[in-house]
Amino acid sequence: MKTKKASNKALKHIVCCIIIIVAFVVTFTKVHAQNLVSESTNEVESVVPLKPQLNESLLELKRINREEVNTTFYSSHVVLEKDINYYINENLEELTFFANMFGYDIESIKNDIIERNKNTEYNETNIANLKDVEGNVITYPNTSYGMVEYFYYLTNNSELTRTRNLVPYEGSSDYVEKLIIYYTKIYNNVDTSVALSIGAAESGYYTVKYMLRMNNVYGGMGSNGLIRNDNIELGVLNYIRMLSLNYYGKGLDTIYEIGYVYCPTVNESGYKIASPHWINLVNKAKEKYDTYSYDVTINDLVK
Repeated sequence: MKTKKASNKALKHIVCCIIIIVAFVVTFTKVHAQNLVSESTNEVESVVPLKPQLNESLLELKRINREEVNTTFYSSHVVLEKDINYYINENLEELTFFANMFGYDIESIKNDIIERNKNTEYNETNIANLKDVEGNVITYPNTSYGMVEYFYYLTNNSELTRTRNLVPYEGSSDYVEKLIIYYTKIYNNVDTSVALSIGAAESGYYTVKYMLRMNNVYGGMGSNGLIRNDNIELGVLNYIRMLSLNYYGKGLDTIYEIGYVYCPTVNESGYKIASPHWINLVNKAKEKYDTYSYDVTINDLVK
């Protein structure tokens, strides 16, 4: 009986040892497998780069670069469009207004302008590519200025057929005043209020009929008396251009300085002076025109 019990105890010990060994092997295998997976993961991460994170500064730089490219493209596109044909279409209303005033057909004017600008660099202030005495292309103060000077050039040189018709003015003084305001934006060295005031002093605030029939509002005199102009638009333009070139352009920019040449008289001491009566008339008119709005466009004149 003792021998049997002893063998049973030995058997139990063997079983326990086997269980312990099996448990140890299972645990060791699981841990080793996890370590292998971890090591494998680390190896993969070290070989395959991580997905790059978006950098806000980099994105902003790319956005700016795209905008610069688009702006450059758009700007160059606009510049390429601004040739002489672009200019004609952009300013056709004003160009037509002046062509009619001077007695030219607008289609002939357009063709002439295009011809004058062949194989030349476009100059937006000088549509006719006019040159000075030294052969240099003139740059005028503004686009409308160059346009008007082109028509004066055509008229003085008789280079295109011109139709002349006398159209005595029978309209209101308001339109004449708008013409003066608009033209002093072109010849912008002329003081608008002074130009309005001188014209008013000379023509009874643009109501003297015999002057209006001659389309002369400033009292300009020629060898045959009062200068006649074909239409009121041209007559007023001649007046403003005369002030610009012969007075303001020569430094005579006050009413007294202008009056000394425009309407002189001799005082009691025998010295030449600006007529006091004329000065008073101009200053009185200026009180009115200093309060005027000078917001006049080509559309106002065309209407």
